[in-house]
Amino acid sequence: MLNRLAQWGVVAGAAALVVVTTLVAVDAPLAAIGLTLLLLLVALVRRVDGWRWLLGLTTALLVCASSDLPALVELSFYPRYAAVAGLVVWGLCRPVRAPVRLAPWTGVLVVALWSVAGIATLSTVWSVVPMETFQRGVALVLLAALVHVLVRRRWSERGVMLADLRTVYLVLSVSALVSLGYGGTGGVLTAGLTSSQRFQGIFNNPNMLGIVCALAIPLGWAVYQQFRRPVLLLGLLPAGVCLLLSQSRTGIVAVLVGAAWVLLRHGFGPVVRTASAVAATLLVAHLFNLLPVIFSAPWMQRVVLRFTDPEGADLSNGRTEMWQATVDLWWQNRPTLGFGYASRNHLFELASYDEFFGAGVSVVHNSYLQLLLELGLTAVVPLVALLLAAGRGALRAPVRGANSGLVWLVVSGVMVQLTESAIFGTGQPYPYVFWLAVAALLHRPTADPDEKAGVTEGVRTRPGRRAPAGLPG
Repeated sequence: MLNRLAQWGVVAGAAALVVVTTLVAVDAPLAAIGLTLLLLLVALVRRVDGWRWLLGLTTALLVCASSDLPALVELSFYPRYAAVAGLVVWGLCRPVRAPVRLAPWTGVLVVALWSVAGIATLSTVWSVVPMETFQRGVALVLLAALVHVLVRRRWSERGVMLADLRTVYLVLSVSALVSLGYGGTGGVLTAGLTSSQRFQGIFNNPNMLGIVCALAIPLGWAVYQQFRRPVLLLGLLPAGVCLLLSQSRTGIVAVLVGAAWVLLRHGFGPVVRTASAVAATLLVAHLFNLLPVIFSAPWMQRVVLRFTDPEGADLSNGRTEMWQATVDLWWQNRPTLGFGYASRNHLFELASYDEFFGAGVSVVHNSYLQLLLELGLTAVVPLVALLLAAGRGALRAPVRGANSGLVWLVVSGVMVQLTESAIFGTGQPYPYVFWLAVAALLHRPTADPDEKAGVTEGVRTRPGRRAPAGLPG
């Protein structure tokens, strides 16, 4: 009976995707081609079960909901939440191969996620926008449930865990590739290369494209380290190009800091080798007079200027003022309970009508301050627990094999949250990718026959041979 329901679910999802692709093809043919290409890529990956198909579809719907194409946004608005719910229900109904015992810090992560989701949903009672809070609160509950189901029931083997993340990586890399194609046909890509215009691809703004690519790059490295198939590295190319063209300082800095962190975890030797390789590359480029060519390109000059030229303001582009206004608005009005989960979008308009709310805040650009604004001091304990769990993984998890990419992703993700408000933005792919990566880094499967035999899905280890190395030094 369960298999029959699963088959019907996949058929229904495929039919819905065909309808969406057909409708989108009218206004954005490249986006439609991208959806079709995504299906082909997933189909070519070995051992793709029905649940993983639905995971790929869910990630694609979340990408579509973050698009600047109205047709994609409208058609994916409710299906994305239904798809997440389908993953949770499917995971609960499937038989468990072996009992999974949660590691202590994995348990902390799950409990903290449930706590934030529970407080967010409960804040409907005192929210300034109760319906929006309730809807987004339920979505956050689904995110917590998805992480819980994965670590408790599905991820009993490391190979399964990384294969699921590989599906997510394929979707993100294809979205970057489609963004380049879409920008190329519309002339936006050319403008991004030859002028100061920032590139956003199919996403609703350049920062969204930047932070998605900032997660896709380390995730791709983790997947490659697990399966050791060079073709998987191809997805890093469009993600890297999109990251640079988006001119997202947050994404660029986060990726570099995450990579540096992994190198430091490897020790002094890899750091020296990497620094030497970079220095040698720059020297060769200088000898062949390539550096002036590279840095004279308009897009490269714009990237450099975004880190050096305040353009009449500070280098934070007004973020420090936003943070101060957020603290004032929260502390002077509702320090304990906040204004309600997901209420930030409405506070600026509300403040313009009612002086009681003080300074208007339209964009917070800091996930931690936004959570305080929306949930107040009630969210401090679970937020600290979540950060401690992520920090535990970044500090203590071994940086060998796929873990090097996961540590890279987690550190980059924590850095992104300092200047972007995406950590619990359940309508976009970022929080799902980030929290699934944190869970994968902390989780220790207790029943993994492949690992005991020295074999993981896509990777075979000979006796006496060292495991694949982490980030190359």
